[in-house]
Amino acid sequence: MTTLTGLSVLLVEDEYLIALDAEQILKDLGVEEVEVIASWDAAEKRAKDGQFDLAVLDVNINGKFSFPIANIIRDRGIPFVFASGYELRNRSPSDLGGAVCVTKPYTSDRLKDALTAVLTKGTP
Repeated sequence: MTTLTGLSVLLVEDEYLIALDAEQILKDLGVEEVEVIASWDAAEKRAKDGQFDLAVLDVNINGKFSFPIANIIRDRGIPFVFASGYELRNRSPSDLGGAVCVTKPYTSDRLKDALTAVLTKGTP
């Protein structure tokens, strides 16, 4: 079984209360450091130069899709999951079609399963 203990996570979430909840869940799962980013521009910058082991990307960041951010993270070889409150089946671009998605609201089990899956299989 893959563990999240000691890892660092970039959490891109524009809803403050959802971000707080997700951050606590991640810490409860053993994640050492959670960096919360709430804007698309800041997320793009951190995707390019941030130091993190995993990323959780809200699909819709203040009305703008996070797929380009996911591409940057994927190109760096860092595993990520998408998070969304709605179905992604027809929204993900074909080159990210194998991406793992966790549905909101977050639960410990959903988040753990999604992150464990990407750690096991690697980036899409």
